[in-house]
Amino acid sequence: MKNPLVGPILEILRLHPDGISEFDILKTLKEQLPEFSQLADDMNLQLFRQHFLIMNALYQLQSSLWQEENLLLNISALRINLLSATQIQRSASTNLSDSVDAKLAAYYLDWEEYEKTDADAVAQLLNSFYKGISLPGNRDSALKTLQLKTSNPSKSDIKQQYRKLAQKHHPDRGGDQDVFIGLRQAYEYLMF
Repeated sequence: MKNPLVGPILEILRLHPDGISEFDILKTLKEQLPEFSQLADDMNLQLFRQHFLIMNALYQLQSSLWQEENLLLNISALRINLLSATQIQRSASTNLSDSVDAKLAAYYLDWEEYEKTDADAVAQLLNSFYKGISLPGNRDSALKTLQLKTSNPSKSDIKQQYRKLAQKHHPDRGGDQDVFIGLRQAYEYLMF
């Protein structure tokens, strides 16, 4: 299926020859296409769909530009830009699969991934991500950092203790910035 964002994204890329971030593409599309901000009621699902549509269009463009124009669309986390044949050193064996992560491209080019992902699936993805970055012992460390005595404090207790300690250690009140950041990290961890 042809993605309707291919044309607008190609124009955005043309206007940014040095490259552009996905976030800036997202902002530009939101300004140009009001309906792009109405893809879902759930905020997380909305962001997932916007991201998916952008990445799908980029990978469609990457394939067609390489095959038809011998241009490489470089897609990375921080910068998306077009490279001409004179800008890339190609060997005789260079092809599209050499220039992209094939698994990512396959995922974003599969419309079923877009269609089957609902708000619950996005919530599960986010939860698994947050659990994946949580190391064993983080909870105990966070409880210790916030000086909480119970192993299962209520959200209210966490918030109250954080505010008390944050007020004491805030850099604007002469506190140590590293201690304050540690308090905030513990608070964020326990509130999730």
